[in-house]
Amino acid sequence: IYELAFKKVKENSDKGVIEIENEIKSLKNTLDVIQNDCPHKDYTIKYIQEVKSPKRVCDECNKDIGYATDKELKDSGFM
Repeated sequence: IYELAFKKVKENSDKGVIEIENEIKSLKNTLDVIQNDCPHKDYTIKYIQEVKSPKRVCDECNKDIGYATDKELKDSGFM
């Protein structure tokens, strides 16, 4: 992962660290707006590494929208 990060830094050497941090912040804000406006109509049960648990993830915006029920876990092959 660090190798990829250093490669990106070299590719964007004309940008300073502050500019890159601002761009990341802007992209995160944009993602929040998109995810908050999404109706989350369809979702898939996926294993989320950060919480080490399968959870519901919106198919459209990729937002973690909660824990799956036992039935959903069974239907998705987690149980």
